[in-house]
Amino acid sequence: MSENSIIPEKIKLFQIDVVNTYINDDTINENLNLGFSVAHNTKHNLKDERVKIELFVNLISNEDIGVKFHIDFHYAVEDLKEQYNLNENNTPMFSGQFIATLLGISFSTARGLIFQQLQETKFKGMILPIVSPMKMLASRND
Repeated sequence: MSENSIIPEKIKLFQIDVVNTYINDDTINENLNLGFSVAHNTKHNLKDERVKIELFVNLISNEDIGVKFHIDFHYAVEDLKEQYNLNENNTPMFSGQFIATLLGISFSTARGLIFQQLQETKFKGMILPIVSPMKMLASRND
């Protein structure tokens, strides 16, 4: 595995599932002050060279959840074996750069999906902030 061996053409986003959506725009008032959180889970199928990124995005207003999304991103990765090493327990350990790349693609796509979903609500026009994929590595949803 090499940290610099990510070839974008070998990564195919082939399915997006919006698993759960919750929008409560009654939490909005004129002093809108939203908190934002994003977390993720990563799952894999080494044999089929598949990786799934589960993203969990929350907007919190007045200590109540105003927006909550769970979106799954399914990737087929050609030569997936180049992106991990096996540890002493024979468990694959993916490179941080590889997972950060998938998180970046997933979150950027989620921002657009969520923006579109919010257009018929009081959250209309809200654009989620840009988040460093490397910082998202630390935000697992175990």
